[in-house]
Amino acid sequence: MHTTPIASSALDFGMLHVLASQIEDEIDKRPVDRPMSKPSRDHVDALTGLPNRRLLQMLMDAELASARQRNEALSVCLINLDGFKHINEAHGSAVGDEVLQVIAGRLRDAVRRKDLVTHLGGDEFAIILRNRLQPEACNRVLDRIRAPIRTSSLVHTLTASMGITCYPEDDEDADALLHHAYQAMYSAKETGKNGYCRFDPKLHHSRRKRLAVAREVKLALSRQQLELFYQPKIDYRHDTVSGFEGLLRWRRPSGDILPPDCFLPAIENSWLDIELGKYVIDRALAALDWIVQRGLPYSISVNVNPSSLLDSGFIDHLHQALARQKRDLAGRLTLEILESTSPHEEMEAIVVNVQACLRLGLQLSLDDFGTGQSSLSYLRTFPTQKIKIDRSFVIGMLDNPEDEAIVAAIIGLSKSFNRRVVAEGVENGAIEARLKTLGCDLGQGFYYSPALPFEEAMAWADAYSKRRH
Repeated sequence: MHTTPIASSALDFGMLHVLASQIEDEIDKRPVDRPMSKPSRDHVDALTGLPNRRLLQMLMDAELASARQRNEALSVCLINLDGFKHINEAHGSAVGDEVLQVIAGRLRDAVRRKDLVTHLGGDEFAIILRNRLQPEACNRVLDRIRAPIRTSSLVHTLTASMGITCYPEDDEDADALLHHAYQAMYSAKETGKNGYCRFDPKLHHSRRKRLAVAREVKLALSRQQLELFYQPKIDYRHDTVSGFEGLLRWRRPSGDILPPDCFLPAIENSWLDIELGKYVIDRALAALDWIVQRGLPYSISVNVNPSSLLDSGFIDHLHQALARQKRDLAGRLTLEILESTSPHEEMEAIVVNVQACLRLGLQLSLDDFGTGQSSLSYLRTFPTQKIKIDRSFVIGMLDNPEDEAIVAAIIGLSKSFNRRVVAEGVENGAIEARLKTLGCDLGQGFYYSPALPFEEAMAWADAYSKRRH
């Protein structure tokens, strides 16, 4: 990160802020035996003028002693900026530094003089408050961060994920409290970012379980225990197998086969999630190579989450994986894009990478359309060839007029945008017949077949073609 020092007055302000806080403590609670040492420049972050991680660790015990003496609560708040990595990568570290300086000033203005704001490094800040942090105060801090930031070149919009823990109810040890704040922040990230989460021992236990599962997934990936099963898609106009969706399965050494909802949540939005996405691409391309080599007309679609589309390494992997193929497979591979609640800065990066996928010749589809808050925005923003209606609407459409109306509306809207429509969740012939009447293009579901290992899926498709013709 770019670390050109800011004006010395800001450094002095940071040191004076800490020193004033210490003096106030000494005046208010002289019985407490705490040596008062003047902070040096080594204790102040040169970029923001805020106390740094080193000083935070020095002061935590002192702040806890003060709270204990006064019989008061103490809150530790850990803040991580969502999407800051993209600003650094897209616009350079100098612009990133400007953003951090603005955020530092806003956080300092959002709290009282006796509270302590620190810059831990990179996109992380911590606040120590001499009371219990109330929801309105959390929202006030997050609102300050969300406000547009004008740098020398652009206007940026950021959100933040905040973790909160309190003394004495959560713990009385400084290191433990800081650890709890981190755990709560990670929980805020995992529940959609752009918000705050209070430390909860149950959530902490749940996170430990997720980390254990993530370690197992990492090992399973290295041992190639993860594989794609293939569920067919039926072209309603021609009554043929159009292609397959590749769905991840974990074949355990015990012989058990686990569906993705048993393990993917444990690695969501992590580097392992991105690595698994690359693995899925490689497996799908290997299957397509087999299909094309035998002159079969099938395509394959795979799910791609927003974290992969934010990662330049994933796009590079796509390019390299396609370049390694002896045959042109790009037009046979469809990326099903999952809707995201990413902040504006991240959405811009996703759009750029989606356009890069199109330039590679890949097909794109909007997955689970209609379930998110910004489906219409996605339809306008992403130049996809297909739209997939979420199974929750399809399954209930015969019994619930509202579900049928939603399905009909999505099909009509898709036709207006010249997109083909795929319905997942086709469970019986009556649903199939109604979808055909409404003008749906393709269907997918257990009425035709569950997801099968590759060889079985190919055999099923061959039998379907012979049975229908």
